[in-house]
Amino acid sequence: MLLSFLQSTYCNAAIFAGALFFLIGFLIHRFPPKSTRSWYGYRSFLSTKNAEMWQAANEYAAFISRRVGIILMLTGIICALLFNRQTDWFLYITVGAVAAGIMYIVGDTEWELTRHFDKDGKRILHDKSIKA
Repeated sequence: MLLSFLQSTYCNAAIFAGALFFLIGFLIHRFPPKSTRSWYGYRSFLSTKNAEMWQAANEYAAFISRRVGIILMLTGIICALLFNRQTDWFLYITVGAVAAGIMYIVGDTEWELTRHFDKDGKRILHDKSIKA
């Protein structure tokens, strides 16, 4: 029974990684890491500059991680329904979706930090009434 599940199309990287991303995003949102010394959290060069950047990075990464997790799970289920067995293309699509999801979470979170913080880690105020 276990062997038949492991060989079925429902046993794929996109479903498992999607569930993991969703769970991690939920847990970081529910229990945010208190400081950069926490054993968990979104950790990068930008996110560890100061406490405000750490909090903003973890909040945004948790938000994006939940969305990517849902998309990955849907991708995995659609691939499981479309393919009869685990072919090479099945693996390319499901594992590729996971790799793209990881790159999106990291890239989008870093981009969000650069949009809202300057190079010294101070928050940039976006005032629409000021015209340049």
